[in-house]
Amino acid sequence: MQVQLLRSLAATALLAVGEAAALQKVNYGAFTQTATYSVANQLGFFTAYGLNVSYLQVPNSTYGYAQLLNGGYDIMTGTIDNAVNLRFNSNSNLTVTGQLDQAPELAIASIANITSIPDLKGLSLMVDSPVSGYAYILRKVLSLYGLYLENGDYTFQVVGATPLRYADLVAGQLPSGSAVYATILTYPYTSEASVVAEAQRPNILARVSDFIQPLTSSAFTARNEALTNGTQRALIRTFMAAMYSANQFLADPAQANCSIAAIARQANVTAVAAASAYKSAIDPLTGETSSPGGNFTVSRQGVLNVIDVRSQFGGFTQVPDGFNFAEAILPGAGKLIDYSVRDEALNATVQYCPTSC
Repeated sequence: MQVQLLRSLAATALLAVGEAAALQKVNYGAFTQTATYSVANQLGFFTAYGLNVSYLQVPNSTYGYAQLLNGGYDIMTGTIDNAVNLRFNSNSNLTVTGQLDQAPELAIASIANITSIPDLKGLSLMVDSPVSGYAYILRKVLSLYGLYLENGDYTFQVVGATPLRYADLVAGQLPSGSAVYATILTYPYTSEASVVAEAQRPNILARVSDFIQPLTSSAFTARNEALTNGTQRALIRTFMAAMYSANQFLADPAQANCSIAAIARQANVTAVAAASAYKSAIDPLTGETSSPGGNFTVSRQGVLNVIDVRSQFGGFTQVPDGFNFAEAILPGAGKLIDYSVRDEALNATVQYCPTSC
């Protein structure tokens, strides 16, 4: 009996290995595990589309986009400001294939004993990079309170991506022991912060949507060479189709409990935090289901607002005078925004319904 059991277990293991080998490997770079990704990963959408997706945490924007451009990621989701910056300032060969969200939960958060934006004067604020999109948004909001980086009213402390900054904010210090005071948070960390023990719970000093709206944020981005290679393009198309299917599931109110459960499992957070994150993910103004048409279309005004904020703080030093940003963001083949692979993905969606949560 024991021998038969061992043989049965071995056969099952070999079957699992064979099934995994049959799946197409996708290296997916992202700063955070979004609600759409959580649904796709936890509820079997990737497997249904024949994909084995490896989530690769982006530690900071400089590293992340270098990895994308050298082929370390097949596709990534990152703040569209990075694509705008790299494309227009450096002529980098990357393309946005669709918009995922308009900055859900984007907020300025501080340690517990700081209670207002003016309290940030004279302090250092954690950022991913001093020339990243969120750093410019931070500068924009603080400028409305009369605080300016160029005047020395505050300084920047370069730490890395949101997960790192959030952990340091809750801890009240960097791993080195240096004090921290405030940073920009986004989904799902603003929700997670709300259930942290009171002594460590960050204060939400300002929500960016109260100052800039709409604001295109996370965007699917690929290197141009991948879009012109038949095999790589097909992989990106299938990945986007799976994410679109998961996004439609996320947007369905009848599936709210399943989506919340998927978020809770993926992010390893409480049901309360997951429910809050879900609410922000489906917010009609800022969430992951807010793109025009609900099909990953990029908000034109959202991108124009990104460009406007970056322009206000000298973020286009390599762009020639008279550059036509309005024309440059029009979608088209070989341009900053190219919907062709997105459109193929929408046509490649398959009928899939998770059997259980």
